[in-house]
Amino acid sequence: MAHFGNLGSRQVSGDVQDIRGTVLRDSNDQKLGTVDDLIFDHDTMEIRYLVLDSEGWLQGGRFLLPVERVSADRNHEDGLTTDATRSEIKASPEYDQVSLDSDQAWKKYEQEFKKYWDDKPIMHIKGSDRIITPPEEPAAAQPEATTTSGTGSQERTREINAAQLFPERMADILSDPAPDSSKVTLKPKSVARAEEAASGVTLLKPRWWESFENYLRENKSDIQGNCSQCNSRAA
Repeated sequence: MAHFGNLGSRQVSGDVQDIRGTVLRDSNDQKLGTVDDLIFDHDTMEIRYLVLDSEGWLQGGRFLLPVERVSADRNHEDGLTTDATRSEIKASPEYDQVSLDSDQAWKKYEQEFKKYWDDKPIMHIKGSDRIITPPEEPAAAQPEATTTSGTGSQERTREINAAQLFPERMADILSDPAPDSSKVTLKPKSVARAEEAASGVTLLKPRWWESFENYLRENKSDIQGNCSQCNSRAA
């Protein structure tokens, strides 16, 4: 089982930009706080959560956010942004740093924490923190119907077929209906748009984010050597 730990007061090399101290803003460019600490996997050195100092607006003082909810701030080169609102943060499980001292306690806390945020699925425009409005499906084709007017004459409702909704011809591409790995599969526009939107769910991180994670990987042995839980697992 993966063991998570925090960076705490550990000093980092001067040639690496420390994520701690980075300002986090919401989608309205309002400051939510600064990164006070980070929680990462001690096996992969991948950052999973950010601990943020609310600087007074939150009663508990500090709050936790999954890294999936933060991205590079386009308006501030050295900052981070999130789609999370203050009301969502206030309602989220309060950060419990003590639980990190026990794998069992952390697992229990993380399950509750992840359930809260996982119940709020979002999609973003690729490379942006703007939320996507799911595309509407095309109206279903209506069969031809016959109605009788007030004069007794019959009027026909024009039938709409699939060729009118999707006029692109497929014969040149799929002349043979038999499946083949060399052929191109065309999908309805609504499906294609939804898949393209889904590809932007992973938010873009700042250029210095990867450098910091690389720093953690390069110092993995030292970090694990100073972790009581990592040492107990290795024994």
